[in-house]
Formats: sequence, C-alpha cells, structure tokens
Amino acid sequence: MSNLLKIIVCFLIVSTLFSCKKHIRTIQKQQKDTLLSREIIFPNQLKLFKNKRFSQIDSFLLNTKGKTKLISIVDGNCPKCIDNQLNRIDASLEFITDNPNSELIFILNVLSEDSVYFMRHIESSINTQATILWDNNYNFESCNKLFTPDINLRTFMIDSDNRIVQYGNPLFNPDVISKYRDKLK
Repeated sequence: MSNLLKIIVCFLIVSTLFSCKKHIRTIQKQQKDTLLSREIIFPNQLKLFKNKRFSQIDSFLLNTKGKTKLISIVDGNCPKCIDNQLNRIDASLEFITDNPNSELIFILNVLSEDSVYFMRHIESSINTQATILWDNNYNFESCNKLFTPDINLRTFMIDSDNRIVQYGNPLFNPDVISKYRDKLK
C-alpha cells in the first residue's frame, strides 16, 4: 500500500510541475503578444545622463520626437550588465546611431541608494555614444508595465508614434538585428 501511495504522490508532483511550466509559457506568450503595438511613455522622473551630469528629459523628448527608437533596459548596479549588455548591444546596433531618423536609448536602472557606488565604480565602464536615461526607481518599467525577467523583452524598437514594433535582444537572438534594420527602412 505504501508503494502505491508513493507512486501516486510522485505522479501528482510531476503532473503539477508540468502544469506550472505550461502555465508560465502561456503567460510569457500572452505577454509577448501584448507587447507589440503597446505605446511607450517616457516618464518625467527619468533623467538624461551625459558626461557624468543629469538633466531633464524635455530636450531629449523634443529632439527625438518622430524618430524610431531602439530601447534597452539595463541594470546599472551590475558591472557585468554594463559590459555584457549595454556596451555589446551598442556595438551590435551601431547602424541605429548612424541613422539620423533613429535613436539608440538605454534605460539605466540605478536605485538612488546605489548611485554613489555606480558613479565611483561602474560609470567609467560605460562605452557608448547612445542616449542614456537614468531611472532611479524603475519608473520607466512601472509606467509602461514592462517588468519582466525575460531578457528578450527588455530590448525593443518603437516607431515614430512610440509604439513597439519589434522586440528581442540581439545578443541572445542575432536574427532580430535584420528585423530591426528592416523596420528602419
């Protein structure tokens, strides 16, 4: 009798695990499906970060109005994220910055309490000419409902109306680079 009980318990555990995985995949698919054509808003709490200085994003918004924008959300508290994501995405998407009708933007998440550490130890490792928007409280992700651990959903292109037209991280999905190029044409 105890062997039968063990088998039943094991079966229930295995079936529950498979059910959960299927549910997670369904949620991720639904999230991806709703990502396309979503309008992106740049909250006023973001700061333009350039030459170790911060400024309001008003001039940035004015200068990029009507442009196609490729946006990548990066964890600024993580030195490996700066090098392995920000710097490498910048290098792989150089054609974005060469196009006068497009803009490469990094949303840099650095919590207020970590900003001094960032400026002293991490900032010097940034190697990009792209626009960096400083976010000290996940304002961009909150405002646009973009919280996700899926690295492919944290890089996306928006059209001149600020609607998502393509998503995907070129470091993990190199095929998306040609899709980004096509969207610029």
